[in-house]
Amino acid sequence: MLLTDVGFLSHLIAAIGFTALAVTVIAQRSPNSGNVWLVIAALATAAWAGTFVMAARFGGPYLALLSPAETLRTAAWIGFLVALLRTSWALDRRLSSSFVIASVIGFVLAVQLGLDAVDFFGDRATSLHARPLVAALFVVGRLTVAISGLVLIHNLYVNAEPGSRTGIRLLCIGLAGFFGYDLNLYTFQFLLGGGTGDLLNIRGAVDVLTVPLLLLSARQSWVARVQVSRQVVFHTLSMSIIGGYLIAMALLAYGLRLVGGDWGLLLQITFLFATIILGAIVLLLPRYRAILRLQIAKNFFAYRYDYRVEWLRFIKTVSGIDAAQGHLPERVVEAVCTVVDSPGGALFVPGDDGDYHVSAQWHWRGFTGAPVAAAGDLATFLVNRQWVIELDELRGGTGNYDGLATPPWAKSDRGAWLIVPLSHLDALRGFIVVERTLAPRTLNWEDFDLLRTLGRQAASYIAEATTQAELDEAGKFDEFNRRFAFIMHDIKNLVSQLSLVARNAERHADNPAFRADMVATLQGSVGKMNDLLARLAQRTAGRSDHGEAIDLGIVLADVVSTKSRQHRALTLAHDGEQYFVTGDPVRVEALFAHLIQNAIDASPTGAPIAVDLRRENVSAVVAIADGGTGMSPAFVRNQLFKPFRSTKPGGFGIGAYEAREIARTAGGRLDVASREGEGTTFTVHLPLALLIVASTRGEAPLDLNARITA
Repeated sequence: MLLTDVGFLSHLIAAIGFTALAVTVIAQRSPNSGNVWLVIAALATAAWAGTFVMAARFGGPYLALLSPAETLRTAAWIGFLVALLRTSWALDRRLSSSFVIASVIGFVLAVQLGLDAVDFFGDRATSLHARPLVAALFVVGRLTVAISGLVLIHNLYVNAEPGSRTGIRLLCIGLAGFFGYDLNLYTFQFLLGGGTGDLLNIRGAVDVLTVPLLLLSARQSWVARVQVSRQVVFHTLSMSIIGGYLIAMALLAYGLRLVGGDWGLLLQITFLFATIILGAIVLLLPRYRAILRLQIAKNFFAYRYDYRVEWLRFIKTVSGIDAAQGHLPERVVEAVCTVVDSPGGALFVPGDDGDYHVSAQWHWRGFTGAPVAAAGDLATFLVNRQWVIELDELRGGTGNYDGLATPPWAKSDRGAWLIVPLSHLDALRGFIVVERTLAPRTLNWEDFDLLRTLGRQAASYIAEATTQAELDEAGKFDEFNRRFAFIMHDIKNLVSQLSLVARNAERHADNPAFRADMVATLQGSVGKMNDLLARLAQRTAGRSDHGEAIDLGIVLADVVSTKSRQHRALTLAHDGEQYFVTGDPVRVEALFAHLIQNAIDASPTGAPIAVDLRRENVSAVVAIADGGTGMSPAFVRNQLFKPFRSTKPGGFGIGAYEAREIARTAGGRLDVASREGEGTTFTVHLPLALLIVASTRGEAPLDLNARITA
């Protein structure tokens, strides 16, 4: 190894920088285990950099000290990471997992120190490092430690609380650069066997770049802010397995190169490529991930599930946050099956006949479960016991199932694994048949309790959705019935008008003028009936009211002319101007027909009824005043506008209610003033129509009524 002036200068800077880091941390006077190990690691790095400086200047024994100094430097940084993770790993309570990881790293470092000691005290001519196989193993050890350091850094970052990751992030960036450079250096050295002199010489300057990050990240709360989770352990073990796999494959590839002769390099490259492809295939297999999760739950944690994570995932799936998750039944099946790593399932819900039928399937296309009778043994058992049924036990005749027979579809389909009841308010809303998991697993009390709880929650979602669908359907019928009630009210008015014509026909049938008036009345009544049917069909089809400009003077003249046949004292006062409003002509006509008919019904024969049309600001005002019986303030306040409340014999009690709704729909309002024994005045306010003129000059809307009047 050639040590250059660049190496001398870069490592001199590193020695000064890490010494300054150690002094600064000591000056903070915060003696916790993390800071103590940081001081040790900084001093060890400074000593290693100083050794490099002495070796570059004087050579000799300092060259032999370089390798052990580097081993001690790396060991100190590993110790620093272990100190930070000690609380989350719970080394004092659980030694099965974290202690093994620390022991493996310690063993590799001890082997490296042993080889360094043999070389330092032995004969340089017979150095172990001069032997190709030992040298390759030594480099593999360096790679193992570098990968382990990166795994620990990843574990440290993802274990940290989200709100405290600022300092941890800087620390992880610095140490990742530290170990990442070593990984890159020794990878080149292992594959190329040399040509890494420049990387070795500049390493001191690269390492010193991490000093500011380490200094900024020095906090007393490092250890306290680290917490473990199942996701962390899963990803950490995955990275560890991947790193170990790559190291093992690299060693086998190196062996092929040694024994392969002229074909060695070709065999090495082919083998490495094939093993990488194989590793990627295994890593992405769902079965591998399921097995790894199962082993983590069994060996690393006292409880099998992280309930916070499982609950959030369940709510996210059932709520349909992901638009590609399908309808609610499919989402419910997915949410329950995912908890136990099941690849699919089917949902049974009650049908129109009361029996339970397959309503939805999630990734279980081949399932053809027959309907389950509501009065059958299976449904009765689920209603009474509300237990999760393990079909393997049921098939084998074991388990406490009160002699329950295995369903025929469960006998033929061995993929059916569990039956999870969906109970809501002691009623069975359905059940989910869960497909067998990819990784064989046994269930315990924790699995059954979680599945029962999720089943109840899923049942509440299904019950809510079913109730909402029933309310929507009832709402459609309610809307239809409401419209039909309004139309019946209008038909009643038409029947009254036709009855009057029929009574007068007996006395005036020979009068040509009466016959002409009767024909006109019949034609008008037929036209109105057709309009009523059209309105009913329109509402049934879900179409909204259309709007167009309506001349109120013409509408009122037609209504007054028609109603005056019933009440000769009905008059219309109009100043002759045109007042246009926007709305449905049929409904606006019905509005005034209702109010005038109410005035006629409340007035004695010959009593005057006055209809007045005028303008107030931007509204057209129609007042309908009668001198009839009037109404009490309590009736006006509490009953007048309530549907199906009427003081008239045989009345529907919806005329005033519909009139107010029509006025509101047109953007106006209906006011009423009444005194008992004195009469009633209904006043309708409707906004006048505006003619919107499209103009690039930004002109204001024009008043349609003003333009026509002018």
